[in-house]
Amino acid sequence: MQDGKYNMTTWAKRLNELGAKRAPCFFLVDFEQEAPRVWAAGDNTEDQPRFSFRNYADPGAPPSGMLPPKLLPEHVPETIFRTAFRVVRAGLQRGDSFLTNLTFPVPIALSCSLEDVYWQSEAKYRILWPGRFVCFSPETFVTINKTGYIESRPMKGTALDTESARAALLNSKKEIAEHATIVDLIRNDLSQVAKGVRVTNYRYFHKIATSSRGLVQTSSKIGGQLPANWKDNLGGILATLLPAGSVSGAPKAATLDIIRRAEGQRRGYYCGIGGYFDGASIDTCVLIRFIEERPDGAHFFRSGGGVTARSNWAEEYAELKAKVRIPLAVAHFSLH
Repeated sequence: MQDGKYNMTTWAKRLNELGAKRAPCFFLVDFEQEAPRVWAAGDNTEDQPRFSFRNYADPGAPPSGMLPPKLLPEHVPETIFRTAFRVVRAGLQRGDSFLTNLTFPVPIALSCSLEDVYWQSEAKYRILWPGRFVCFSPETFVTINKTGYIESRPMKGTALDTESARAALLNSKKEIAEHATIVDLIRNDLSQVAKGVRVTNYRYFHKIATSSRGLVQTSSKIGGQLPANWKDNLGGILATLLPAGSVSGAPKAATLDIIRRAEGQRRGYYCGIGGYFDGASIDTCVLIRFIEERPDGAHFFRSGGGVTARSNWAEEYAELKAKVRIPLAVAHFSLH
């Protein structure tokens, strides 16, 4: 595996250096890859994020007097959603894309601080970047274990956690096609950096806790084997795989052009990735389930979903609204 095979941007080179030294670090890469950041262990900067991952528990303690997280969304008007949806559908009908992820920033009134949300939300991955965003993501981007086995677990398809809704999701032709497209895309992506790539678990249910009715998503596991020197090329491997297929679409280049035209604004860190390298293995997540704080203090809950030729605008609009929720770790907190 040669460095020249990869798009070696500054952040990727920095990760390569830290990987070669087996030096722990945390990093964030925005969707457009315009402002990636890397923090090595021992860095002590004022803007350093807090994070809690599956194999790393935040050593800090929550502040006293936290307020229960509640949010009130001002959902995107139907007319605006349908206009963007038509742009996506036109691209799909031309054959430019098989699947396009359409997202929106939803203005919300938030009852508490981003820090309160961070400490009280429940998710596999939690990240707080003060003054910028809080993320409580259920979705793994890729993991790489000590032996160099790389695995991705894309999530596609969301429903309420009820028997009827699960059955509808599992049997939906649109959702079946969307999931198959993403799995095929991720398998092709991983094959650029690993050997023996295969699907080991196809379309299983993953529960997402919320403070009201729970949600489920369907996921799959796809993995393969990296070369023995993968730590020396850590940044290059990740750069090759970005942007995450589950939040962009397929094929990537043409789909990203559709996204730019339909959404009309940068996503920033939303739909980017966050990752922690402990010196021996790496765990990364897709930055979804995301509340952004802008300089004027306004808050936006970023939400969206995949659109295919079988998609119905009303169903996609309902899914976008359903995802605007905070999964709370403490059951007695309420959400309105």
